[in-house]
Amino acid sequence: MVLRIKSVLTIGASAVALSMTLLAGPASADSPDTRKPGEPVCVNGSACFYETPWEGRTSWHADPGSNCVTLPFPAYGVFNLTDKRLDMYPNADCTGSVLSEPANDFHTWQSWAPRLSFRAV
Repeated sequence: MVLRIKSVLTIGASAVALSMTLLAGPASADSPDTRKPGEPVCVNGSACFYETPWEGRTSWHADPGSNCVTLPFPAYGVFNLTDKRLDMYPNADCTGSVLSEPANDFHTWQSWAPRLSFRAV
């Protein structure tokens, strides 16, 4: 009986988290949705950049395109939930050494300079 109650509670908590994410609405690639820590982010089709590896401010970009996007803060982590590769740069104008993140992947780069801009390829 205890296992069944735990399963129901887990399913209920998951449904609440999913509904909060869906109600948050998408952001465009040109105007990132910078959220506070703890708020739901990063849904399929979006790229989410993190100020520190998986914590701090988050910049969420729905369906990013090939234009250069300058991030609102230096980022040390990314969830790439798009079907595109993301090329990420240490400068605000998509120049300098590139780090590429494959589609549907995530990564942190504590040993590299933070990323300040990106474009989908």
